[in-house]
Amino acid sequence: MFVEHGIEWLCGGMIGGGRADAFRTLLVFFGVLLFVRLVQWYRRFLSLPPGPWGLPIFGYLPFMKDVDVHLRFGELAKRYGSMFSAKLGTQLVVVLSDYKIIRETFRREEFTGRPHTEFFNILGGYGIINSEGALWKDQRRFIHEKLRNFGMTCRGSGKKIMESTIMKEVDLFIRGLEAREGAPTNVSFSLGLSITNVICSIIMSVRFRHNDARFKRFMALIEEGFRLFGRLSFVNYIPVFRHLPWLQSVKTKISANRAEMADFFQETVDQHRETFDGANVRDLVDTYLLEIEKAKAEGHPEKLFQGKDHDRQLQQILGDLFSAGMETVKTTLEWALVLMLHHPEAAKAVQEELDQVVGRSRMPALEDLPFLPITEATILEVLRRTSIVPLGTTHATTR
Repeated sequence: MFVEHGIEWLCGGMIGGGRADAFRTLLVFFGVLLFVRLVQWYRRFLSLPPGPWGLPIFGYLPFMKDVDVHLRFGELAKRYGSMFSAKLGTQLVVVLSDYKIIRETFRREEFTGRPHTEFFNILGGYGIINSEGALWKDQRRFIHEKLRNFGMTCRGSGKKIMESTIMKEVDLFIRGLEAREGAPTNVSFSLGLSITNVICSIIMSVRFRHNDARFKRFMALIEEGFRLFGRLSFVNYIPVFRHLPWLQSVKTKISANRAEMADFFQETVDQHRETFDGANVRDLVDTYLLEIEKAKAEGHPEKLFQGKDHDRQLQQILGDLFSAGMETVKTTLEWALVLMLHHPEAAKAVQEELDQVVGRSRMPALEDLPFLPITEATILEVLRRTSIVPLGTTHATTR
């Protein structure tokens, strides 16, 4: 109604009066329009959680440089509370840092969206980490349900599959350390290999050897991918910067990186497809292939994965599960090693308990856990004190 009256008033002033009247009418019209926008902005500002002021266009983004983002957010949380807002470029961000609020928030349907950033656009909404809405809910439920069959649970027969797989890799890891005969060792690569083999055996029946060139290339691609996406991170907040000439080479490298990763996963999918037997599901890839076959048999393959390409969705699911699983577990174990080195008394207490309950003639098993309170408490303390994924995965509201 306001816009209609404004147009009528403006047109009448221009037609019925002279140039000076038309100019005054135009000034009044844009003055009122600016006033309305300021009122709308002010009302929105009052409804937001408190937070720091920023600069025009860039917001608080320039003040995020030269410090880890989660540490800066921690400082702001101390100043503004466990829920605060900040304008980062053109994006309005609300940061939650209280676990009760986070739990309550993420139970609600309105928070199942993802920010439509440059990162989201590159991934195309595939997978599970950066998918949203119905696809995210369906894939999360499906993966949780199917992974339980392969040992991702503390109950049932499935846990024995996972336990035996882990124990085999731990044994090989320890033998590798013994072969170094006490020499200074960076365990990061060996830990990554062991964890990768556990994850890959469950999701796609693949296992790598220590000097496997394919594994080294695979890990190099993942590290390169994280690094390249990091160089584009500010584009998520000021999208117009994606047109900068020097960023085009970065985007080209990201495309090449993702294409090579996709080929790696597609090769595994194709091998599974050639030997697929619906009566003998070997891993998560087979589980997805069975689901695809069912959809085709029922005559609605286009409805599966909310209409997204089947192979590309499977590629991204494998990439998401591998990268997220390997990095988080490896980082946790590396933190445990660092903390044990800095607190030898804690390491000694765990070792003494393991010697008493388990001994040194066998590996610890899940059945031993109720009798290892010091070991369990130490593991929980490592998890409490460390930041494995400080910022979690970004969410957006759907309305």
